[in-house]
Amino acid sequence: MTSRGYAEGTAQVRMPDLEFHSEDACFQVHLPQPLLRKLLKLCRASEQHETGGILVGHYSEALDCARVRRVSSPPPDSKRGLAWFERGTKGLQALLDRSWSSRRDHYLGEWHFHPFAAPIPSATDLRQLMSIARDPRYRCPEPLLLIVGGDPTGEWSVSVHVVPRDAEAVPLPRV
Repeated sequence: MTSRGYAEGTAQVRMPDLEFHSEDACFQVHLPQPLLRKLLKLCRASEQHETGGILVGHYSEALDCARVRRVSSPPPDSKRGLAWFERGTKGLQALLDRSWSSRRDHYLGEWHFHPFAAPIPSATDLRQLMSIARDPRYRCPEPLLLIVGGDPTGEWSVSVHVVPRDAEAVPLPRV
């Protein structure tokens, strides 16, 4: 499920915060409008190449809503091409340490860009997130996958999935 939008170049176009919920409301994600703007800016800078980074934030007291409070730029050791992206790690631990010490925020998942394509997770995307869900070093049994697809200077869309450790990916439609 996706959220669609339109941005006129780099002009300031009014965009609301984005909310995504699973059909049963067990999983929810809140993405503030300034972070959406940052994602679109990073996608524009990447031009026709894939790019990505991590999502940082916290969960609601009821543990049913992930609140994204930071999106990273692609680490400098990332590798990318027209139809692939391998996120690096350089600088991410320092970002996570700062986020934890200042706001108790932590790793929530991954984001990346499918230029001029739909924001549909590939089998590789889902395998990567399943690996993260099962890796105790991440301490994230249900990582998020946020994909921006399309043209970040024109028509674009966003999809969000949660990938539970031992289950199929769950699409989160925009509410």
